[in-house]
Amino acid sequence: MKFSQKTAFLIMLVSVSVFAQTPPTDSSQYQKHATVTETKGVLHIVANAPRPLDQVLEALEIKYGWVIGYEDPQYLLPKDLVEGPSSAGSPAQRMPSGGSFSVEFPANAPDEEKTLHLIVDAYNHSRNPGQFEVRRGGENIFYVVGTGERDEKGGIAQQSPPLDVQVTLASEDRSLMDTLDLLCQEITKQSHSDVVVAVSPRSLLMKTNAKIVGNKIQARDLLLQVLAATHRKLYWRALYDPASKGFLLNVHLLRVP
Repeated sequence: MKFSQKTAFLIMLVSVSVFAQTPPTDSSQYQKHATVTETKGVLHIVANAPRPLDQVLEALEIKYGWVIGYEDPQYLLPKDLVEGPSSAGSPAQRMPSGGSFSVEFPANAPDEEKTLHLIVDAYNHSRNPGQFEVRRGGENIFYVVGTGERDEKGGIAQQSPPLDVQVTLASEDRSLMDTLDLLCQEITKQSHSDVVVAVSPRSLLMKTNAKIVGNKIQARDLLLQVLAATHRKLYWRALYDPASKGFLLNVHLLRVP
């Protein structure tokens, strides 16, 4: 297989902390945001979070204005979970153990798809929890989907992402918020994993009506239709909740400096 000089250069420069830190025993070592620096035309991103891959994607969204969806796998193994912070009157909650993860690549307008593939491949070869793949949802729309978890023997236990299920929505003029809630209900029925809307630009979704119709269409494609109907740059995060063993679907407006 032949590579262009540009692609070969990108492959050469993408790096990852394969020997990642031992996951923190508490949340005090995690960073709120990834550290992003640029040296001699090379962009360096260092993440340290319960979901370090998601933190890297957030940095890419801010830096380049890319719209990238993200979905956790189910974190079922004790080694992939850690106690989160506790607050007065509420016990600590379990969260993905995560850890540190770093990448670097040419900073000058990198190819989005190739960059995402290389970053996710590097992540999958690190010791951080979860296994992921990059998928395309249309022109300039990409998302990173959790597809499995490394088991105790080092093998990959494959999983079926909840948003992969086929759902049907009848033709009806609804608010996008109502459609999103209905979509989550249908995903829950088909996948047997609770999926609920958590964070969202609720006012925008409530005030925007559209007919989002589908007959046995992948749930993620209908989600993309909902987001496109706002005519705004929106992205999603489907985050696994160890307590309920379900998913919190968060929808965010892309905000860039």
